[in-house]
Amino acid sequence: MNAYSVCEVLPDAELRGIVQQIKARKPSVRATDSSVDKLAASCSLQLLQLRSNLPAISSDVSIFSVFQSYLGSVTVVQQEFANTARSARADVAWSALAYQAFTGPAAHAVQEWLYASLVCVLHITTTWPSLAQTALGDVCAELAVPRSEYTSEGLPSHAMYKRVCGNDEQARQLLNSFEQSCKQLMDLNVLNYAKHSVLQAVDRIIDDQVQASASQWETQCLERMQTATRFIARLLDGRLGSSQWTEPLEQYADNALHTRFSLQREHELFGIIVDYPDSAAAIADLRTCVERHHSMHAVATGLRKAVQQRLLHPGATTSDILAQYISCIRCLRLLDPSSTMLEIVARPIRTYLRSRDDTVACIIHDMVSEESELFEDLANGSIRIDAEGKAYDEDCSPDWTPLPIEAKSVHGTALRRDADVLALLVSIYDTQSVFVQEFESHVANQLLAHDGFDAAREIRQVEMMKLRFGSAALERCEVMLKDVADSKRICQSVRDPVYSALVVSRQFWEPSPADSFTAPPRMHALRDQFTRAFEALRPARSLEWRDSQSRIELQVEINGRTIDVSARPSQVAVLLAFQSTPQLSVCELAHSMECSEEFALSCVKFWQSLGVVRESASRVFTTVEGHTGDELVDNGSDMDNDASDTEDSPAPASRTDALHMHFNFIVGMLTNFGPLPLDRIHSMLAMFIPGDQTSIDELRAFLAQMVREDRLDMAGSTYKLK
Repeated sequence: MNAYSVCEVLPDAELRGIVQQIKARKPSVRATDSSVDKLAASCSLQLLQLRSNLPAISSDVSIFSVFQSYLGSVTVVQQEFANTARSARADVAWSALAYQAFTGPAAHAVQEWLYASLVCVLHITTTWPSLAQTALGDVCAELAVPRSEYTSEGLPSHAMYKRVCGNDEQARQLLNSFEQSCKQLMDLNVLNYAKHSVLQAVDRIIDDQVQASASQWETQCLERMQTATRFIARLLDGRLGSSQWTEPLEQYADNALHTRFSLQREHELFGIIVDYPDSAAAIADLRTCVERHHSMHAVATGLRKAVQQRLLHPGATTSDILAQYISCIRCLRLLDPSSTMLEIVARPIRTYLRSRDDTVACIIHDMVSEESELFEDLANGSIRIDAEGKAYDEDCSPDWTPLPIEAKSVHGTALRRDADVLALLVSIYDTQSVFVQEFESHVANQLLAHDGFDAAREIRQVEMMKLRFGSAALERCEVMLKDVADSKRICQSVRDPVYSALVVSRQFWEPSPADSFTAPPRMHALRDQFTRAFEALRPARSLEWRDSQSRIELQVEINGRTIDVSARPSQVAVLLAFQSTPQLSVCELAHSMECSEEFALSCVKFWQSLGVVRESASRVFTTVEGHTGDELVDNGSDMDNDASDTEDSPAPASRTDALHMHFNFIVGMLTNFGPLPLDRIHSMLAMFIPGDQTSIDELRAFLAQMVREDRLDMAGSTYKLK
């Protein structure tokens, strides 16, 4: 029934009465609207005045009194307005006033007050847990009162908290004030306008804890921060109402925590890998965040960029790059067992390592060093990867899991995800032969460096390498070990009182540097005696002596003292030349030995450093028999080899001059063996120059000087001739 049908039914007298009643009521309605508007305008001016009087607020002690005063004044205005105007229009008007009261400076005040209050509440739950249990019983019953390491750790307002809550009574007052202020905010019905400030305060608490966890990689931080964040969210839900949020406050806080913490750990991931395994706890935290946000590709891309900027450059040594790559393998497999992240990050590392000349040598050195991590993988002996760097198919394993989506764009993930660390290093190259050849060179150098025939260590290394690369690939090493065993039996059979020879097979050992001098007849006679005895035992074989690999143990008597010396044959030849002629020039020595003057000078300098000869004139040397110790000091050696322990030994010259004398040996090494790393040059110098005590740091500085003088070239961590 509409208005027209009513008019048709009712009599005219009744209709006129209804019209009069409507007309009588209309003016009263207009009057009410006008009064509400006037009252709202008056309250608006009051609120503007209150808001303008708010000082510049920061999170210090004053925030509590300032905000409570402001909140009390707004409450008075709200009660006055509510008592005077009660209508639907009044409700709308108060909503506008509430928006005005809690925006601008007031919104900042809400944020600062809530942030300071939450900081103090967290500290109170740590310092006075029983007090917090009484005041916040609902939250503490739902979620256990957090311990100190799970709540207030790292929050920056500890000094302010001490001033506000110096004792339990002050703490109780603060908790009561917090409860009262939250209730006032609820009664004012303003949370719809202040919720942004509430969320900002929660974000600040989260940021404080995330920043405090920076560089704390030894312990897991995520769990304690989650506990504190959950405590805050549930506290605010209970005090301010959970219906105000578009999503649950606990869920918002948890997402914000994981996002911020994940970004921080991603930024620190390079350092975390450097510190592994001490940083394993940080890897566990980051894995939780990555799995939650599915940010695997973003984390891997960021780490790859950091690796390229901070690791893959000429200033980093190959051994450092390999150590970081090994740590990267172990860390990223904890972070992503599918190895997808590892493939993304490792690709530029593997490419860069292939460009370095000493990569294979460094890997072999780590493999056979018992202190290295790779030695354990070598000792396990499991060949997890084939010659092309592909792992065996294990799809039928009950532990098989499918690869993630990101793996579709990463070549090699499925092939290498089950390979061990050593297998991944071997797969840097397309063939295993480069490692076998380097290992053969290592074994040969070690066997030649031994004084006797003890090869137990090398035998163990070869057996472990056979498990990794197969017996066929190590045939040359087997021959080398057999030569050592045969040489021991030959020497026992010959029983030569002078010579003990290591007889090697020419085809299976690396070629030795050619002899650069002619031995004197006396040395030839001793050698011929051993050669005849050998040929009597092995008629089908002949001997060819290599002086560059030989050592002669002898005693030198000079001025009533005896020196035990281990010298090379060329150095002994120089000493024999001085037996017949007490004074010789370098030119005469070079002529008698049929060698270069530089080579002869390096040999005679060896005896000068031991105080056996002295330089009487430029490039002229004389034996020191008949000269006093003072004369020896005055004509001091210009080469810093080890001197005798007796008091009348010559004073050593500068280490730099000694290293300049060693430079000829270094040039010979690089000529015959190609580019060499620093540690190998140092060990070979110690082998070629007995008694030399040049430290590796001194040698590094000297080689750097040679590079600056353009006499050597440095590629990666290896040195080579220009």
